[in-house]
Amino acid sequence: MTHLPELISDLALILIAAGITTLVFKKLKQPLVLGYIVAGFLAGPHFDLFFTVAGKDNIHTWAEIGIIFLLFALGLEFSLKKLSSVGHTAVITAITEVLSMLVIGYGAAQLMGWNVMDSIFLGGMLSMSSTTIIIKAFDDLKLKGQRFTELVFGSLIVEDIAGIVMMVMLSTMAGSAEVSELHMLASLAKLSFFLILWFLMGIFIIPIFFRYVRKDMNDETMLIVALGMCLGMVVLANYIGFSSALGAFITGSILSGTRESDRIEHLLAPVKDLFGAVFFVSVGMMVDPAHLVTYAFPIFVVVIATIIGKLIFSSLGLLLSGEDLKTSLQGGFSLAQIGEFAFIIAGLGLSLGITSDFIYPIVVAVSVITTFTTPFFVGLAAPAHTYLQQKLPTAAKDFLDRYTSETPASEKKDRDWRAFLKQYFTTLVIHSVILTAIVFLAFSYGPLISRNIPGVLGITIETIVPLVLMSPFLKDLLFNKNSRPELVATLWFKKKNYRLPLLVLLLLRVVIAIAFILVILFKFLPIHPILTLLLAFAIANFIYSSDWLLGQYLRLEASFIINLNEKHLRERKLLATSSGQNNQSYWLDQELHIAMLRLDGVPNCTGRMLKDLGFREKIGVNIIQIIRGGKHIDMPGGKVTLKDCDTLIILGTEAQIKLFCDTYGKGFTELHERITLRDFVMQQSEQHESSPLLCCAIVVDEKSDLIGKSIKDSEIRDEWHCLVLGLERGVYTTINPHISLIFQKNDILWVIGKQEMIGELAREDLL
Repeated sequence: MTHLPELISDLALILIAAGITTLVFKKLKQPLVLGYIVAGFLAGPHFDLFFTVAGKDNIHTWAEIGIIFLLFALGLEFSLKKLSSVGHTAVITAITEVLSMLVIGYGAAQLMGWNVMDSIFLGGMLSMSSTTIIIKAFDDLKLKGQRFTELVFGSLIVEDIAGIVMMVMLSTMAGSAEVSELHMLASLAKLSFFLILWFLMGIFIIPIFFRYVRKDMNDETMLIVALGMCLGMVVLANYIGFSSALGAFITGSILSGTRESDRIEHLLAPVKDLFGAVFFVSVGMMVDPAHLVTYAFPIFVVVIATIIGKLIFSSLGLLLSGEDLKTSLQGGFSLAQIGEFAFIIAGLGLSLGITSDFIYPIVVAVSVITTFTTPFFVGLAAPAHTYLQQKLPTAAKDFLDRYTSETPASEKKDRDWRAFLKQYFTTLVIHSVILTAIVFLAFSYGPLISRNIPGVLGITIETIVPLVLMSPFLKDLLFNKNSRPELVATLWFKKKNYRLPLLVLLLLRVVIAIAFILVILFKFLPIHPILTLLLAFAIANFIYSSDWLLGQYLRLEASFIINLNEKHLRERKLLATSSGQNNQSYWLDQELHIAMLRLDGVPNCTGRMLKDLGFREKIGVNIIQIIRGGKHIDMPGGKVTLKDCDTLIILGTEAQIKLFCDTYGKGFTELHERITLRDFVMQQSEQHESSPLLCCAIVVDEKSDLIGKSIKDSEIRDEWHCLVLGLERGVYTTINPHISLIFQKNDILWVIGKQEMIGELAREDLL
């Protein structure tokens, strides 16, 4: 008879115990997580009445596998889109709760005489609320859909991110004999760099991979590929020095933005349920009843600290974010428990051998107790609000009403700055990470080139190759392209005091770009520093002047946006189709408006050419027609000079037209109410204009001469007298695309022009 490996017999025992206890807990209408923990306790080495696991080391192995698949599934439910939608309320609430509970947990442990590492880990465990338990409580109480429940779910998303960061930081602390502030900052910087790099590479590579192999992907292959990606990233993260849980979460997060995410999530559900059950059963196996009796007092202290601390500080976080007292209390009372992440953090400390054995059963006991108390406290929020309303002084209630109902003037005033800075630093950080990664690759593989190709040729290759790879991103930094030029224009014209900070920020991007060039040149070119500096400026000037490089960058940017938002954009397009809207009416009519303005002696406009005024570059609007003395100048070029009493037909988004009027409004008179582009075209048709303006689409098929050309090279404006309005690439659309954007197969280009020009385009087979 062959010997059965202990791993298999232990797995059989785990699943049988889990199946029986979960059936019982379903009958009792209790959370399955508690059933799994009880099953683990019954099958564990500390309870001898029934069969027990043969190998204690196997418990940790199963727990590690369970953590990987739980975090992978959590990543699939997370996305950057979801994170951006939770808003500042969830961020403020989560940060307030996490930081406060870290302090409370650490302080409580220190008062009980625990060592520093146990105290830090306890703070981390108490800062995480339980998504599973909260969802179960909301379902049972039929509370889903209310405002406070949405805020709670948003806070849990931010807490999950904080938990991942916390696990990495705790792992770093565990691996260092002496942890200094500088070491912690270096670890955090390393984490941030690799997180951004992994997300960028994943967003560039994985959606494109799925696009090419989608036809050959049946369910079996899809599941294998997804699990392979997950475990591959786990190995890579572990190799670099991060936890396996981080690698699994990152893979799930990257996949969550693809079209295949729902399918992967559906296929992964049985695997997640299986290994999730194994994980929670393994948690129960580590519970020692003797510890529960011995540490009854610490369990009581931690339960009280958890409930009271989370009730107070979660509610306070919601209040600080501007929510009213009732909503704040409902949200705060819902978050008063610990759950899955506490187990994961406790398991991390135990596996690293840096926390005491008694912490695990204490955390499990606290989780079980707070699980049972959660529905009670959710129901207690309304009576607590009524009580506080009766007891709070009138002055305090008036203050809360004012604080939660008014938007601070400073917030309204600085909204444009916040939008600009958010876009500015997002672009700067992403580009810096990509450029730094290219520099690291050049430093790693450059010596291989010089060894195999000695002399000037080898030096030239190892210098030029990284510069070529970096050039599209350097182009964007040097060119200072802004996809929302109205932000810069708004700040530039709002106050003269804003102009110096804007110039400094724009100059900073140029300095950073030149610094990256210098790093490569100083590393590989053995020439005088002054010559190196001059060469760096010459290279920067060449990159700045290259329209081709800008086109390549814009192509990369469009691919990035498509991949990042593929799932969301496709869902939005399907929604538009199902509601009976075609693509044109969906994005073009809603976004583009027409305004008719008469020029009444504006000093900085009258007598100047359109190319010098730069309305499109600065604000984003287009002049599609100038009416002068009863004559029409259609699609005026850059050399057309404005004169007094000219009537300008301006095309742009509602925000862009508003900015134009705010900036130049004192010298312009608005003649008619603003209308959409479609209404404008229809009005011309109804008025029987002799040569009306028409809006149409150019489809770039495989035979088109436009493929590989930029908008500028296509000469659509100069030769055909048509203005480019927008470009549709798959599920992605952009308004007023830059003239350096390069056409690809299946692009749809929206243009506006005179009827005869549109007819000419049709005859040339461009339409």
